[in-house]
Amino acid sequence: MTRRAYVRITSYIIFSLSVLIATAILNTRSMVDYRDKLEVSYQQSLSELGECLDTVNTDLTKSLYSNSSGEIYDISRDLYAACSVAKNALSRLPVSQMELANTYKFLSQAGDYAQYIGAKIEDGKAISDEEHKNLATLLNYSEKFCDSADNMVRIAQAGGRITDGDIKNTVSLPKTALSNSFSQSAKTFESFPTLLYDGPFSDQVLNKKSKFVKDDKVFSRDECKEIVADCLETDPALISFQCDDKSKLPCYTFNSSRYNISVTKQGGYIKSILYSGLVKSSDISEENAINIASSFLDSIGYKNMEESYYSTGNNICTINFVYCKNDVWYYPDLIKCGVSMSDGRIVSLDAQTYLTNHIKRNGFKAKISKNEAASRVSPYLTVNSSKKCVIPKESGKEARCWEFSCTSSQTGEDALVYINASTGKEEDIMLLLHTDGGTLVK
Repeated sequence: MTRRAYVRITSYIIFSLSVLIATAILNTRSMVDYRDKLEVSYQQSLSELGECLDTVNTDLTKSLYSNSSGEIYDISRDLYAACSVAKNALSRLPVSQMELANTYKFLSQAGDYAQYIGAKIEDGKAISDEEHKNLATLLNYSEKFCDSADNMVRIAQAGGRITDGDIKNTVSLPKTALSNSFSQSAKTFESFPTLLYDGPFSDQVLNKKSKFVKDDKVFSRDECKEIVADCLETDPALISFQCDDKSKLPCYTFNSSRYNISVTKQGGYIKSILYSGLVKSSDISEENAINIASSFLDSIGYKNMEESYYSTGNNICTINFVYCKNDVWYYPDLIKCGVSMSDGRIVSLDAQTYLTNHIKRNGFKAKISKNEAASRVSPYLTVNSSKKCVIPKESGKEARCWEFSCTSSQTGEDALVYINASTGKEEDIMLLLHTDGGTLVK
């Protein structure tokens, strides 16, 4: 090798190493900068959580001491807002791996209960002794959570880095993992009591079980397997057991080719169907798909189901069916069914809502006539049609209503307005979004 070649090779190696070292240094600095920025973001979220929990604690205490309905109403609004911000701050912290379900439940119920109390006071009703006791219970847990959060803030202020999970021994605080503090905080709510009230986060709503199937025959795993075979019109030998679902609606889940199907142990109803294959074309009409889905529901035991609206995407038509009897639409009893636009096969089914809510009802009794209810609709809406219905409320209860399909005279948009058939109160408004793929409701 000549001297010139040797120098060139050596120079190239030195240059390459220099580039690598420089790149490594820049990457390291970038990583450090990123971690520092992330740490700042985490610490801001932790501080925000601590401040919100302090507000929650203060507002709950004021609620216990106040004897003014107006003051309690104002406090309830502030408390609901503080709980919402606290949940948002907690969601931005790196604790998704922790068991925080009960912590979120506490914040949801505290905020929701505050809204319930505020609405009750707004209606001119007094807080009962039981409700006062519930506020005291919420305050007790709030104080524990607030103390835990304050401790985490002190650890961070003492040099603890959330991104590292521990603290530096710069002060006389014990060395600990910051993540352990979150775990200990979560344990505070493991014995959180049942809280019953009219709200979407009340325990009777969160833990609602099916009344529809509770007295039905209990099917064996083999019998449920036969039900799946009949549904797919295939040999039971081609169906394999997948898992035993012991949730609020216990089911057996089976697999066959690309299908996963769950069957309730009580009643033997098909709760869900999921097809994992792709649908590559659209060769049938939406009307045809709706008829196929309707016939399929009837064949597996879901009778009196009427199509409410549908949407099409990825060559699949998803139809929302509602239980209908004696011209009354029962919206709590909802089933979603997906049909392949290629060949009409059923590719999805979700009957969880129907199975949870369907019960025998006492018909539709209206104290408010249709015409009187229509007069309660906004004058800026034109009523096109109406029908009797039952709608679900966030509290888990139901409301008998007159449903009015309307069009805005200002925007031309369509909406559904629900007027309570007993009180004449406007219960809800749903907006209809018409697209090329069908109709969406929000």
